[in-house]
Amino acid sequence: MTPADAVFNESAAGEESFRSVLSEIRLDPRTGTSSRRAVLSDADQVNLEAGMVNRQLLGRRTRYAYLAIAEPWPKVSGFAKVDLEAGTVEKFIYGDGRYGGEPCFVPHLDAPAGAAEDDGYMLCYVHDEGRGASEMLVINARDMRAEAAVKLSGRVPYGLHGTFIASKNICSLQSGTALRVDV
Repeated sequence: MTPADAVFNESAAGEESFRSVLSEIRLDPRTGTSSRRAVLSDADQVNLEAGMVNRQLLGRRTRYAYLAIAEPWPKVSGFAKVDLEAGTVEKFIYGDGRYGGEPCFVPHLDAPAGAAEDDGYMLCYVHDEGRGASEMLVINARDMRAEAAVKLSGRVPYGLHGTFIASKNICSLQSGTALRVDV
């Protein structure tokens, strides 16, 4: 997204609306030049932030990115699955009066080698302001359909950032490694 800090600025009149633009930036170290391309069309632009991809593919070309929909700013009303190759976006909206934070992609643990990049789930903490209740949603990342909702005993604050660590990986952490789990 560019510019990086525009969504935090305020205009003098307080009426100017800033929007993030999901962009691909290419750097050519040979020529010392750069180029920028908006990934989505103007019609599909929406304020997006806190993006992630399938972590098993970090450092490699990916087709899908998952980002929080920061509308109405500063609340997160859902998340978007952006097809970076096709320049299209699918949205999962939490519903009226329901807001969350950063979505987290969790790859399907039993996926065979060469499985589809979007073979996994999105975990999203959501707070229903009307009911005063929070839950964790489990969304199928491939078809963007809700598969489960886990009621939480406490409120998850907006803006929570986190990651998913499989139980087999938690057990393999070296002693002395700090691990904090808050729910």
